[in-house]
Amino acid sequence: MLVLLITSAIAASLLVELGLAVVRDLMEASDHENEDERQMNKVFKSTSARSW
Repeated sequence: MLVLLITSAIAASLLVELGLAVVRDLMEASDHENEDERQMNKVFKSTSARSW
């Protein structure tokens, strides 16, 4: 019984760690997308400013 409890606790801990890693990766990926958008906006603004 004690072995089953310890095994369940370890499995739950590993699942929580895996979930946190996935969430962290998703948040970092969304940050990079926003940075790319800002860079693209700067490029468009600088090109449109030059054409005037």
